Amino acid sequence: MAKASSEQPRSVSKREFLEAFAAIGGVSAAMTVLDGWGMGVASAAEAPPDLMGRSDGTKVLILGAGLSGMTAAYELGLRGYDCQILEARPFAGGRCQSARAGFTTTEVDGSTRTCDFDEGQYFNHGPWRLPSYHHAVFHYIRKFGVPMEIMVQENDLGYVQFDNADGPLAGRRVRKREIKADMRGYTAELLAKLADQGALNEELGSQDKDRLIDYLIREGFLNARDLTYKGTLHRGLSGFDPMGLMGPNTASEPLALTDILQSGLGNIFQGVTTIDHPATMYQAVGGMDQIARGFERAIGDVVTYNAEVQELRQDGNGVSVPYRDNATGEVRVAKADYCITTIPLGILSKLPTDLSDRCKEAMAAPGKMTVGKLSLQMNRRFWEEDDDIYGGSSTLGIPGHTVIYPSYGYFGKKGIMMSAYPIGRPAIAFGELSLAEQTEQAIEYSERIHPGQFRKHYDNKAFSISWHRTRYTEAGWSTWSPPDREKHLPVLREPQGRVYFAGDYISGLAGWQVGAIESAWAQIEKVHANAMAA
Repeated sequence: MAKASSEQPRSVSKREFLEAFAAIGGVSAAMTVLDGWGMGVASAAEAPPDLMGRSDGTKVLILGAGLSGMTAAYELGLRGYDCQILEARPFAGGRCQSARAGFTTTEVDGSTRTCDFDEGQYFNHGPWRLPSYHHAVFHYIRKFGVPMEIMVQENDLGYVQFDNADGPLAGRRVRKREIKADMRGYTAELLAKLADQGALNEELGSQDKDRLIDYLIREGFLNARDLTYKGTLHRGLSGFDPMGLMGPNTASEPLALTDILQSGLGNIFQGVTTIDHPATMYQAVGGMDQIARGFERAIGDVVTYNAEVQELRQDGNGVSVPYRDNATGEVRVAKADYCITTIPLGILSKLPTDLSDRCKEAMAAPGKMTVGKLSLQMNRRFWEEDDDIYGGSSTLGIPGHTVIYPSYGYFGKKGIMMSAYPIGRPAIAFGELSLAEQTEQAIEYSERIHPGQFRKHYDNKAFSISWHRTRYTEAGWSTWSPPDREKHLPVLREPQGRVYFAGDYISGLAGWQVGAIESAWAQIEKVHANAMAA
């Protein structure tokens, strides 16, 4: 409950609002807000376009070997196109990366960070989860035979603890299921009693009122005689006898409704998970970069690695792209009939091009979402052994901090814990810290959730990334204001001479792999139509 204040209310920017949602409900809540703004995750396509005819020998130069670039190369290659991909990094996948022993990331200042996790341990510091309706991604997962497994997005056994909450629950660690059960129970009790007392007679007939009360009794675990909520076994037990040998198990004492309301803890949950972040999601076995590896195997030897684009030129006959070989320093020129660029707009807009002023204005329009992640290797899976937590997350409500439990390697000895996931302004401060400072901060916070465990079992191995500081990316994803989206996206979605744009930034699914793939599907259809008409 907010404290009284004499200060005048001030307006809140979209970014501040988004950061507040992320602090309370995690990035999933923030992405849900984006969806409400028409900037979210509504996947549409289920299969690539049916391109009629072939265009054997037509050359297409693709800038970037992320999922959008490799999708374009794969589909066009099936229709006879001669594709070449220029990739500045020494590996394919774009942001579809997983940190494991030996993986190195490079920042814009040239500094590097190499992962030293134990063999078999990994961390998805890029995309890390897929809802089942992202059909475009699953299309290729099936086609390329990428093994998948469940990723536990929501686990009611995780903890919430708000040190700055009001009232008796301030600083108290409680299971998510305790808050959920009690809030639903008390809410069901209030509504059932109102219905029983006739307060809803104008809205409901007698039979519907009785059916509603029956539903509320089941939903809220109410006493059927007096419609009261006095707790439930399903919120947790004060004593547990799995065989029932010592008599019936006893439900733990419910929290007081006024305490929950005062703390604000009841406001961080929803009765139904959002479509984009259901309780169970999916991940690639062995790391999400296995999806990129599937593409890489399928497209064959068409990627030129360590090829940093220097310019983008075109005329009536084709495109010309000078690029530097990062291994030798030599500058070469790639030429083709058409070009599909997937280079992040913030980077491409700084390169010399002869695109129109209108196109350059559109390229410079989106903002850059600052995003960071940190993972710690633990030498004991104490969250499983001591707390019965297998996947899911816990939260302190601190912006940028999170405790996300791995959804693989169950019952093993060691595990990788995500211990920071800042977005927005918290990610800027996070990125300015050294890895040692990031780690110490994460351990200090996480110790509140698991007292005495994080510091004791930290295996002295950590890996972090700040996407806005990472070379060849410089952002977690692009962000559009509604006016800019309406004004500029139509420009980038249409051919600019012989140049086409692809990437999640031109889709309605920014920040998701499915947006990258669907954008490529849309653009290859246009390339093919123009090539067939030539």
